[in-house]
Amino acid sequence: MWSSSLAILAFVLLSSFTAAAYTAIPSDILSELTPRLSPTAKILLPSSSLWPSASKRWNELSRPSYSAIIQVAEERDIAESVKYANQHQIPFFAFSQTHGSDYGLGRFHGIGISLSSLNRKIDLDKSGRWATIGGGMKSKDVLDYLWKRGKQTGTGGCGCVGAVSPALGGGHNWFQGQYGLMADQVLELRVVLADGEVVVVNDKKHKELFWGMRGAGHNFGIVSEMKYRVYDVKEPKWSIETFTFKSERLEEVYKYANKKLDGKGDPRLLMWGTWFLNPAVDAEKPIVQFQWIYNGPFSELKKISKDTHDLKPDAYSSAEVDYPELSPSLGYAADQYACQTDGQGNRLLRGIDVDQYDVKSLRKWYDAFAATLMTEPAFQTSFCILEGYSTQAVQAIPDKSTAFALRGERLLFAPAIFWQKGNATLDEKAKKWSREMYFAASGSSKKKTYVNYAHGDEPVQALYGYEPWRLKKLKQLKKKYDPLGHFAFFNPVNPIGKRHGDV
Repeated sequence: MWSSSLAILAFVLLSSFTAAAYTAIPSDILSELTPRLSPTAKILLPSSSLWPSASKRWNELSRPSYSAIIQVAEERDIAESVKYANQHQIPFFAFSQTHGSDYGLGRFHGIGISLSSLNRKIDLDKSGRWATIGGGMKSKDVLDYLWKRGKQTGTGGCGCVGAVSPALGGGHNWFQGQYGLMADQVLELRVVLADGEVVVVNDKKHKELFWGMRGAGHNFGIVSEMKYRVYDVKEPKWSIETFTFKSERLEEVYKYANKKLDGKGDPRLLMWGTWFLNPAVDAEKPIVQFQWIYNGPFSELKKISKDTHDLKPDAYSSAEVDYPELSPSLGYAADQYACQTDGQGNRLLRGIDVDQYDVKSLRKWYDAFAATLMTEPAFQTSFCILEGYSTQAVQAIPDKSTAFALRGERLLFAPAIFWQKGNATLDEKAKKWSREMYFAASGSSKKKTYVNYAHGDEPVQALYGYEPWRLKKLKQLKKKYDPLGHFAFFNPVNPIGKRHGDV
């Protein structure tokens, strides 16, 4: 670690440095770095035939610019890559499944460290209570591995996202009413720090860093491996009921949802909402879809949802599936539209967290969503998600126990704008549209945003908490573990430049 005075000076210098484009990497990177890496690690340059697939991202808007990408094969490759980048004063950025959508990534110019090859490391402990998961694993791969062994745990709702990275930002999941956040399942992490040192982080070693890694982990290091709680599969079935309404029913539907989602119900029950174009139901405006998602047989869900049928939806469907088919049934499988990574698409995602539906704000959000969706054909595959989670196990954990600052919020709104890249006018229109919906839906002046869904222009307090002690503690950890500000591109605790709304 560096001395405090040097760290402060260096951070100021690096803040200016990282905001500017990096010119080039050393011409001898292959001969100099290759001997320091494991035999199966790869150093890719833009001329490589593997470059297009290695640099492709889910979101092509404000994408990071890489001069080289190192596809690591072992933990020591991460450490050596970090040391090499530091030696040559080149910014570095680690990524797993390339789904981060913070617009600040567009500031990055340097070396990319790809963890995607760390996707074979998963071992179930003989106790059956935890598994060791590699930093490049996908959520679907972890789910499938555990399911075959009669186990399950919280992972990202989309099968294509990383199994580790969502936990660093808290990690909403289908099981959180029963088990808690993804961050709450983390028992131990192996972390490569900003200087290349590898440390083991748990509730006994680097205890304060362990606190910070669970909710703000991308600020402090690169996770090569995590030890993660798993649970026996006691109820394999999940049931889904989908109620579809025309938009004039919006207020009625969400007033009902507020009464139903009181935080005192069954921890196995979730509410999922989606707004999107469905001409079969409404040829003029986006429809309002309301879903019950329940970890149990359909016969039990029907008893819970009896009064929902009294709303007399315009369309209705139901399904009962085993857990591995839950995400595909909802449209979030690795090969479905929401997960597509074709290198051609721009996506803009935002997250707004609240404890209950402000129906007036929802109407303003819907109107802002519909106005552009219906007049701009380029955006017509966009949609809005309203995620309503059971939070009993989340809120049973003391609020101060991790860096995740939104344990009290049960509902998550997320406008998801999709369009093809290559049109700067559409890019600007999408950004403006996203901001309109963000301010329409968020209501309170103290807006709250799920870190993993942040766009990057929200107040830093919205991500990490308005309690002064939280940011103070995070910044102290930043000063200790990343004093030069190397991890400064994805929703940083210490933003470079001015973020919208910082206070």
